[in-house]
Amino acid sequence: MSEEKIALTKKQEAIYNFIRKHIEEKGFPPAIRDICTEFGISSPNGVMCHLKALEAKKYINRIQKHKNQQRAQARGITIPGVSAGGFSLPLVGVVAAGRAIEAEEQDDRLEMRELFGSDDLFVVKVRGTSMIEGHIADGDYVVIRKCETCENGEKVVAMVEKAMTLKKYYKKKNEIQLHPMNSTMEPIIVDPSREDIRILGVLTGVIRKC
Repeated sequence: MSEEKIALTKKQEAIYNFIRKHIEEKGFPPAIRDICTEFGISSPNGVMCHLKALEAKKYINRIQKHKNQQRAQARGITIPGVSAGGFSLPLVGVVAAGRAIEAEEQDDRLEMRELFGSDDLFVVKVRGTSMIEGHIADGDYVVIRKCETCENGEKVVAMVEKAMTLKKYYKKKNEIQLHPMNSTMEPIIVDPSREDIRILGVLTGVIRKC
């Protein structure tokens, strides 16, 4: 820390480290309720007192949600010199795809790693239309959970020799079948005794840019 900064109390230091780790690992600061839960603080006002102290001592910066709002939101915290890791987007509420529903303001974040439920993820871009009947189109990005085994019927990314493909996996007695989800295409039939085939991971999500 800079020598110009005032020393923190033990509780302030613990809260500061919690905020910093949250930003570095998830890409955004914790909500006030997250800090309350982590440190057993019953009142949000207690958290706000600690945040004001951290700001006064120049360990954090806070951004007011509205110019006239007296109480800053925990989501508006930044730490000088600390870059955000992970990837998240503001989660502002629920939108109806049928009958309209009343809008409710929501101050939250959608963290991609938590959405897909795993740290062992990677993304590949889809080329072609072999999975179009499974609602996976050319140009989509698919989120894959790393693993070396799978169950019959799961959508997987497999490496056959040196070619990578996204298909539905079926293991038969003496062969492995990689089925497209396109009725105009034939499955890929692999003899494991003659060809090298590896499962790289199982499909866990699809990201589409409109």
